[in-house]
Formats: sequence, C-alpha cells, structure tokens
Amino acid sequence: MSYLKLCALVLILAATISCGEQPYFMETISFDGQKWTQNIMPEFKVNFEGDTSSYDVIFTFRTSTDYAYNNLWIYLTTAGPMCPSISENTAFFGRKAKELKIAKPNGEWLGQKSGTFIENKLYYIRSKFCKGTYTFKLEQGITIKEMQNISDVTIEVKPTY
Repeated sequence: MSYLKLCALVLILAATISCGEQPYFMETISFDGQKWTQNIMPEFKVNFEGDTSSYDVIFTFRTSTDYAYNNLWIYLTTAGPMCPSISENTAFFGRKAKELKIAKPNGEWLGQKSGTFIENKLYYIRSKFCKGTYTFKLEQGITIKEMQNISDVTIEVKPTY
C-alpha cells in the first residue's frame, strides 16, 4: 500500500473514531467559587419528543483534588408528564436521595482525574419519556451549609441503542 493511501486510511479512521455519539441533551451548571451552598439547587429542564426511544440520564460532578470527603449525598427531584407508555417505570419521579462515591476509603480517587479535577458520573435512570418537559432538580444532601471544592454538575441525556 502506498504511503499516501495509508495516510488517507489513518485520517479517515481517526475522524470516524473521534466523531462520538452526540447526547440528546447536555447542560452544565457551575458553582461560584467552587462552593455548593444549600440554597443553590441546580435545575435542568429537558424536552422529550415522546418517541419510542429510551434514554440514559447521567449526571457528572467535577470536584477538585482538594475535596475533603469520599462521597457526595444529593437529593434528586424528577417531575414531568405521565403517560401509559411509562406508567410501569415511574419509580424515578419525586425526591430521591442518592450517594455518589468520589474516593475509596484510603483516599484514592474513583473518577476520571484531569489535572486538579476529578469527574464522577451518577447514572440516574434509563427510561422512555412521554412527550413534554421533564425537570431534574438537585439539592446537596449534606448537613454542611456549604460544600467546598465542587466545580460544576453536568446532565447528559443519551439515547440508548
């Protein structure tokens, strides 16, 4: 194979691999000064088309390497339209407590580390959604009034295949 053909093949392959699947919805909310106070409740509104697809709802929390705890407790409230196609899978509606593990007991980080930040994913739900707008609201579930070293939270809604 000629050098030119080999280069073209490598470029095509690299372009194909780098073009990852785009999420249906994605939004990031940053915390001022990397502080998540109890009165700040990030809220995400996602409009679904009501098709037959199911979706994964994933939250990604970015903390700094100065984060002092091995977990993060949150309350996640979900609201939206009800319809017959999801009537059997409505357990995710309402307010639910969730724990996100950030580090092992020995202090070793569990998420993806990049520089001074750690990304941890909370896989919340895989479901079908009726046509309409769903609201996902987060509250920090820790008794400390202000959580330090939490940079931001991102919601990603991805179709499942």
